Amino acid sequence: MLDPDDLARLEQQLRSEARVDGIAHFVIGVAVFREGRLLVVRRVADDYHGGMYELPGGGVESGESFAECVARELLEETGLRLRAVIDFLGGFDYATRTKAKVRKYSFVAEAEPGDVALAPGEHDAFAWINASALDELPMAPDMRATVSALVDRV
Repeated sequence: MLDPDDLARLEQQLRSEARVDGIAHFVIGVAVFREGRLLVVRRVADDYHGGMYELPGGGVESGESFAECVARELLEETGLRLRAVIDFLGGFDYATRTKAKVRKYSFVAEAEPGDVALAPGEHDAFAWINASALDELPMAPDMRATVSALVDRV
């Protein structure tokens, strides 16, 4: 488990490294496990990457810490409340329709008990998956690599 001080130091280091690389936009992915299964959500059909499964997450807002973003995105996209940030999984860079360089960092989080409640208009389905279910779900290649590494850990 990452304590708040360790998480703050990690964020300082990651932001510093990103500045050197000319990156100022960040996205956070949140990996939540229950009973050995990973939570993934499906984007609505008419959205970017529509119909694809992904980890819950989203953009870091101005003035928001990575830990605050983990908590906010988890709650907004799944209705689950953050108990703790457990681990840092690494990051990768990509481009969007509006930004040339974005860095996505993923974290493992422990959620409070509760039912998943998806954000209407953003996601229309969710699944708790293990490695055997991975091949059945449509995912972008970079997301598939991230999710595959996660389910292989369990």
